[in-house]
Amino acid sequence: TFSISLYAIDCEAPISKERFNSLLKTIELKNNDYQKYKLISAYTNRECITVSQLLSFIDLIDEHKVKISIIQESYNSLFDKENIEQLMTNFTDHEISVIQKSFN
Repeated sequence: TFSISLYAIDCEAPISKERFNSLLKTIELKNNDYQKYKLISAYTNRECITVSQLLSFIDLIDEHKVKISIIQESYNSLFDKENIEQLMTNFTDHEISVIQKSFN
């Protein structure tokens, strides 16, 4: 059996600032984008986060395509989806379209 609590299905509140800072420090220690991506994906599958917290995670990634993948995968874990436009500022219209298609 698996535990439903492992997944951030219903975001009622984002993770605490302390927990977020701890996760961010762990990600910063990773050597490459792939390792960072794996950690961010794992965290956002279990935790509710805000758009600004996701932006902080994305800022640690160099590879543009990895940033897009993280946004696509993390959408359901966002506490404040109404602020999603803040995530789109550094992408082309085509990339935004690709990202938004994954939300449905």
